[in-house]
Order: sequence, then C-alpha cells, then structure tokens
Amino acid sequence: MKTKYIIITPALNEEKYIRYTLESVVNQTLKPFMWIIVNDGSTDLTGQIVREYTKKYGWIKLINNVHNTNIREAGSKVVRAFYIGYNYYKIWDKEYDFIVKLDADLTLPQNYFEEIAKSFKNNARLGLCGGYCVNEINGILVKEKSPSYHIRGAFKAIRRECWIDIGGFKPILGWDGLDEMTALYKGWETKTLSLEVIHHRPTASAYNSFGLAKQHGMANYKNGGNFFLALVRALVRMFQKPYFIVGIGFFLGYFKAFMKRYEKNVNDEFAKFINCFHTQRLLKKIGLTYDKNCVNS
Repeated sequence: MKTKYIIITPALNEEKYIRYTLESVVNQTLKPFMWIIVNDGSTDLTGQIVREYTKKYGWIKLINNVHNTNIREAGSKVVRAFYIGYNYYKIWDKEYDFIVKLDADLTLPQNYFEEIAKSFKNNARLGLCGGYCVNEINGILVKEKSPSYHIRGAFKAIRRECWIDIGGFKPILGWDGLDEMTALYKGWETKTLSLEVIHHRPTASAYNSFGLAKQHGMANYKNGGNFFLALVRALVRMFQKPYFIVGIGFFLGYFKAFMKRYEKNVNDEFAKFINCFHTQRLLKKIGLTYDKNCVNS
C-alpha cells in the first residue's frame, strides 16, 4: 500500500522564497496526499503565487487567513496557523501515515519524503523525523548545529500514531522541542536523517535577537527547564553571534520567569524527565556517564 502523508504550511510574506518550496514539493518522488498552505495574513504576492500552483495540482489547497495581522511572532502564531489548515480540512478524519509541518522558505531534496516514509516503515518506534538544516547566509550555505534527536520545526514529520499520542503541537514558544520531549517521554524515538534542507531565510532573522532570547529563556522555564541547565544554556549562548547578547537575554528571561513563578506547561514528573534527559546529554559531552532511568526518576 502506498504511503499517504499530509503537509501543512503556514506562510507569511514569503513571495521571495515560496517558489523554492513549491517546486521542491511538486517534484518529490513521493508526493503528498494533500498539501494545505495557510496564507497567514500576507501583504505581498504569497497568495497569488500559491494560487498558480493550486490550478495545476489539485492536491495543493490554499487557505487565506485574511483576519490575521502580518506580524511575525515566534512559536505560538505559526502553530495557530498550522491548526487553521488542520481544522478546516478535518485532518483527524483523514487516513494518512504521517503529517508534516513545513515552512515556506525551504528547498528540499527530491527524494525527501520518500526517505521519510522509508524511515517510518523501517522503524515502528520512530515517532518524529526530518532532515538537517543548512542556512543560506549571504549566498553561502552554513550547516546548522543540532543534536541528533532534534528535528527542526520548519520541516518536521510525525507518524500519525505518535501525533495522537503526544496530543499534537502546543501553541507556545518552544513547541518544536516540547513535542520531541513528549514523544521521548512516551517511548517514541526521534531522529535527524541525512537529508539536507536549505533554509533560505536564516533562522530567527526576522526577530530581534535580544528580545527573542528573553522569550526563549522564559519559555525554557515554562517548559520545565531547571535553573542549572538554564545557566549552562545561557553560558553557551554567550559564545554565539551576536556574542553575549543572546546569552544575557536568555538568562534574564529565565530568571524573570523563575522569580515570578510563571505557570508551567508541563507537570513535575515530565519536567524531571526533561531535565534528566538533558543532564545525561551534558555529562556525556564532557566524558561522564549518567545511567539513571529518566522515565522512572
């Protein structure tokens, strides 16, 4: 039986890049059952460009969310746009093997989804997977550093059963890390595959670095991160461009949430798992072992 998958793409003012993504998908060796593109309040030609393709390919669907403002907001806004497409076409009633959240500024290898399908077929416990990100910066391709378990939210594929088990995406900043932690907590595997995905808009280029770093710090607290690991993350970010600014912003955001005891998005048991998981990774990097069973901690 042929693999069936569904793509949902939130798009906001992507006229400069969206043809890359459109051409990448229509030329896939394994094409989607349905591709829903949510034009999320664009004021440029994004909608018109997509409309050209809907006339050629019946499986491409366009939704114009005209009630939305054309302001970028990290995290929650893109998930809300995703669910506009998900709910409009009642995806929960559709038969499919995996669902994909795909950004509108990417170039995918021609066999991208064929390889995704093979990976799911070959490993019944694989819940989430995707390629690795290469950012196009001033015409130069730079590979983005990322741990092997983490799949960028820009091109994330999720097995249907895993999607149901983790309850889908949460409309919060940090959703594309929390979904993976939830999957791992519930016994699924996640994996980055050897598939290069070119990201034409550099990661976070549309946001203020310091302000976004503060938001990420607050999100880290709300998503269960403990103080020690937050401090480590802040120190690591000190040595990332723009130097010091991102690290300071992250720590200030975390510290504010910590002092004001912001409401968390996870319960205590899940938070313990998250911190145990990342502590194991940290100790492994410095050559130490930590064999504690995180799930039963």
